[in-house]
Amino acid sequence: MASKKSKKKPSAESADFWQDLSATKQHLFSLIFLFLLPVILFYSTVLGGKQYMGHDAIQWRAGAESLIEYQEEFDEPAHWASNMFSGMPATTISHPPQISNLDNTLLNALDVIYPAAEMWILLGGAYLMFILLGARPLAAVFGSVIVGFTTYIPIIIGAGHNAKFLAYIYIPWLYNGYLLLTRSKINPWLAAFVFAWALTLHLRAYHPQVTYFFLFPLGTLFLADLVKAVRAGELKSFSIHTTWLLSAAVIAVLVSIQLYWSTLEYSAFSMRGGSEIAGTDGLAREYAFAWSQGWGELLTLLIPGAFGGSELYWGPKSVTSGPHYFGALAFFFFVIGVMKSKSRFLWIFLGPGIVTLLFSLGENFGALNNLMFAAFPLFDKFRVPEMWLMISVFCFTVPSVFGFDWITQELRSGLPAGWKKPVYIACGLSVVFVIIGFTALSFEKPGERQAIARQIAAQNQVSAGDPRVAQTVDRYIENELIPEREQMAGSDTLRFALFIAAGTGIVFAIGLGKISVSLGAIMICVLIAFDLIQTDRQYMNENALVDGDLTREGYIQRTERNIDRFLSEETGTPEEWHYRVLPLLDNPFNNAIPAYFYPSAGGYSGAKLGYYQDLIDEALFSGAAGINTGVLNMLNIKYLSVQGAVGLPGFERVYSGDDGVVMENLGVLPKAWFADSVAVLDSQTDVLERISEDFEPSAEAFVATESEITTAPDSLSEVRITTYNANQITLEINRSNPGFLVLGEIWYPQGWEVTLNGEQTDMIRTNYVLRGFEIPAGEHILEMKMEPVWYSTGRVMSQLGTILLFGTGAIGLFLLYRKPGEEAETGNE
Repeated sequence: MASKKSKKKPSAESADFWQDLSATKQHLFSLIFLFLLPVILFYSTVLGGKQYMGHDAIQWRAGAESLIEYQEEFDEPAHWASNMFSGMPATTISHPPQISNLDNTLLNALDVIYPAAEMWILLGGAYLMFILLGARPLAAVFGSVIVGFTTYIPIIIGAGHNAKFLAYIYIPWLYNGYLLLTRSKINPWLAAFVFAWALTLHLRAYHPQVTYFFLFPLGTLFLADLVKAVRAGELKSFSIHTTWLLSAAVIAVLVSIQLYWSTLEYSAFSMRGGSEIAGTDGLAREYAFAWSQGWGELLTLLIPGAFGGSELYWGPKSVTSGPHYFGALAFFFFVIGVMKSKSRFLWIFLGPGIVTLLFSLGENFGALNNLMFAAFPLFDKFRVPEMWLMISVFCFTVPSVFGFDWITQELRSGLPAGWKKPVYIACGLSVVFVIIGFTALSFEKPGERQAIARQIAAQNQVSAGDPRVAQTVDRYIENELIPEREQMAGSDTLRFALFIAAGTGIVFAIGLGKISVSLGAIMICVLIAFDLIQTDRQYMNENALVDGDLTREGYIQRTERNIDRFLSEETGTPEEWHYRVLPLLDNPFNNAIPAYFYPSAGGYSGAKLGYYQDLIDEALFSGAAGINTGVLNMLNIKYLSVQGAVGLPGFERVYSGDDGVVMENLGVLPKAWFADSVAVLDSQTDVLERISEDFEPSAEAFVATESEITTAPDSLSEVRITTYNANQITLEINRSNPGFLVLGEIWYPQGWEVTLNGEQTDMIRTNYVLRGFEIPAGEHILEMKMEPVWYSTGRVMSQLGTILLFGTGAIGLFLLYRKPGEEAETGNE
């Protein structure tokens, strides 16, 4: 009986030009394609003469003004910022100059095309990472596009979150160094150099939250390798690799030691180190869990406009700049990868991706996140849970790449139908999400009706319970808001469906032999790039684009008003110090722009001093008048900028214009004064409670020390400030009797060396946030110098680390030259 011959399906493999290319050319063309994409998305900055000047970049420049002025005048770094939050350590705003490296040499030189050069680093690193994970070139291109153009990346670029973006671009290179060390025959010196250099540049970008978040997937990879080594009896090899990794990490930490030493020193005093009032050692839970992703809002990973995008946003967060869009085709191949990939890397990345997805829910998944917040090290130091999705998308890209690689190889092998089942399942799940996008969304934000009702009632000076208000709100929501949101969600749902249909059609065209596998794969890469870039453009902050020749200080100076000029001129004194301003006109505690023009009691920082935040929360706006004049007086706040004149006892209007009103505080104290008496209380909490009441700081000071403080009235006492700058304050003092001097500067014990007549003396925490000193009778010179050990010793350590870093690289290149031809052995595990 004759055997039945299998029918050979049509094939386009004979025309598969990509397969005819050498590996080198495949890599070259892949990288060219990837490197063109940032030019397309960021055309305005690369070729259009524009630059990004996002909100955070402007805020940084404004807050750093006093530091920059000091650097220019004294040719040395400033260690104390006097212009924000009544004074704070400079390292929280701007770090001292770093030893030369790629980030502050070549990237600075290419700043005119930012962020294209940085995107090239990211995309090149991602491409190599996927190759080392065992993917083929086109699959690596597919994954690199997702890693580089997931919507969150252009959002943070437009917002000016430069440190976050720069920290992210080196993450793939960390994996490259790790994989080269543990899974290739390349000499370990060179592999260690790659890991150490990537970690150095990542740490120098200085975004500890990105570092902490990415420790989860990196740690998972390390633990998986440990388990594998134990099971295979390969602990010796694992130990050798670990030694190299640890050595490289030590080098990277040495190079960036100044940044993290200063952070470690400051963390106990910052608001991220907790609150004395609340009795916590981390962020307040409510503050940390603000911007928690909603369960339903996870749909925006696939349908970006499902919850209104940004302007029409109706999710549980207060506001948002946009979604973390993963990509329709990324999801399609993600399902296939999860189902079919045999690589152990699949679960090493999928596990952390799922866990970080759950972390992003924050307060909306309290069963997990409350436990992590309470028990897991450092988890309570960071806020904005939504940011965990940055890691989720990165991790989920690996299964997508494996799914892409699996199906293209399955189709290339000519097997009859092995590829169809996962494709059908991926399509079926996509249909479920399409149905949800079209039918299951409410398009109304929780509490939105009440908020709009209050706003309308206030505008029309009627009660929020007035039936006419309710009718107006109903009409607005039902006839305007919901239709717009529904249209946006419907449009993006249809778009999702079309991309899924296009991807499915290409896969079936390959399977039926209508097009070659490589042509189909290239088409899919083009589609994913088109999808993500087009979505990115919807959420890019076009308002952040300014003329390429405009400097940040020039941008800020354009915002200067007459009221700013008035305050800048009036805050000066005959001595070197200035009075402060509380800019109530300008969102004082979330805006650093005023601090560019004059010393401000406010500013912009997510890590201000914790006890200063307590002062704001508990004492500054206490009292019958709604503002604590005692606190204003002791902080040298001479002026308030307000929208209109206010009737405050002890204040008078000194400026009035279309841009606002300035009220002068007639009872403001000088920079330094002697308190008539000192009350020693049991705790700092008691001190804060006492100054929250009406008090006169010149009459009585409050401390919480273990010993009594002796003071006596002295009407003839004198104190004069002779030096006042970022690194030094000097006072000349004359007393007939012992006294207690209060300085209107924020207490911070780290780095300040305090001497009285050349001998060390104590700086006593006074009135919860200020500095106090016991002064004996006689003539004295009180001197404070900011000389942090982390700067001087840390710089030497950084120089040593830099020598070790590039020495390691030199040895690696020498060994590579001595043994040419060694190539990394890679492949799916």
